[in-house]
Amino acid sequence: MFWVGEFSGACFNDGGGGFFHNAAVQCPGMNDITPDGNAFAHGYCILTDKDGDKAYLAWKCKGKFGDKCNGDFQWSGGTGKYTGIKGANKFYGVVLVPSSSGYSGWEGSWELP
Repeated sequence: MFWVGEFSGACFNDGGGGFFHNAAVQCPGMNDITPDGNAFAHGYCILTDKDGDKAYLAWKCKGKFGDKCNGDFQWSGGTGKYTGIKGANKFYGVVLVPSSSGYSGWEGSWELP
């Protein structure tokens, strides 16, 4: 099975404020699911903060369909205060089958010039 679509939602950080807390997140991507249930997904995300500034990232992960997809992402640029953002991060994503909703957890660092 091959899926192409978009994951979207809101970003909340553990601190309850600061870096991308309450930002809008749009992540177009794809998921290639093999007959044995292995899933290989990748795509991009656009995070938009309350001021309209954006940051971009590329992500990839692998796992079993219906379970955690563990992977990483790299910041690839941005606008406004996020111009030149960079950094490598780990994340996981979970799609709740059959509802097509889900959640993810991100952990890592970022750096601005």
